[in-house]
Amino acid sequence: MAVPTNLYQKASLKGDREDLTDKIYNTSPTETPVLSAIGRVTATNTFHEWQRDALATANKDNALIDGDDVTLDAQTATERVGNYMQIFSKKPGVSRRANIVKKAGRGSEMAYIKAKAMLEIKRDIEAAIVSNNAAVAPTTSVAGKFGGLGVQNGANTSHGAGGSTAAWTSGAPTTAPTAGTGRAFTEALLKTVVQSAYINSGEVPRMVIMSPNHKGVFSGFAGIAVNRYQVGKKEQGRIVGGADVYMSDFGELEIVPHYLMAGSTDVHLLNTEYVEMAYLDGFRTEQLGVTGDSERVLVTADCSLAVRAPKALAKISDLSGG
Repeated sequence: MAVPTNLYQKASLKGDREDLTDKIYNTSPTETPVLSAIGRVTATNTFHEWQRDALATANKDNALIDGDDVTLDAQTATERVGNYMQIFSKKPGVSRRANIVKKAGRGSEMAYIKAKAMLEIKRDIEAAIVSNNAAVAPTTSVAGKFGGLGVQNGANTSHGAGGSTAAWTSGAPTTAPTAGTGRAFTEALLKTVVQSAYINSGEVPRMVIMSPNHKGVFSGFAGIAVNRYQVGKKEQGRIVGGADVYMSDFGELEIVPHYLMAGSTDVHLLNTEYVEMAYLDGFRTEQLGVTGDSERVLVTADCSLAVRAPKALAKISDLSGG
């Protein structure tokens, strides 16, 4: 069949209105599991410091002869450690026209972009937290960076052959971990570091963060607390293919798959009572000077990660298949 002569078609139409939905769809993940779980404190300088101490090893033969004179015990000084503040930033700019014309899905373009910038900075902070970034001291020409969990979580560790996390007993954690030979994530590795944390701190690091792939491996471990889903009489039975809770010999562990750890070779076991974010002045939005027919702002967050007591945490490193 042929199109009739002189038929006025859609392609020739000049006055049709656009069909644009008045909504913006964004499926990027915005959750920050670690940042949301840990404490928040205020910093007063660009190098945030704290002290650590430990009791002497328990001595079953501690016995004093009645009336005996004493020799004073040697004392060990506290460890004074710290981490540098890192300035996370976004610098959006919008022309006057782009800000005021009628748009689909938002009113003010600047307001929309600033809200998105805040979410992006939160994700950047979370990415730095779960990273192996070593601390970098700020200078007049170098931006400071805080050391992530990879360099601060170093007391109860399991590494592949040749791998290690540098000891950190003073100053900032400026040495990146040494990679070891890759190995599979196993239940035995998990049990070993949980027991180590319990022996060294008397507590269990209950939040366990890992890559999505390692979460799949974990779901095959034997110590899953519940592998059947309770259903009502008239409901169909359900197969549970994953595990969110692991019952260890020393208490329950909550398993949290982390989208920002995709490809990571580490699994971190966190006791969130001993991990905090220190903020110098929180999240800020500053209006920048006008230099033309536009509006510009600077969005910042000045903060640092503080693992107060690494002995209450644990880490499994050099895992393949992350």
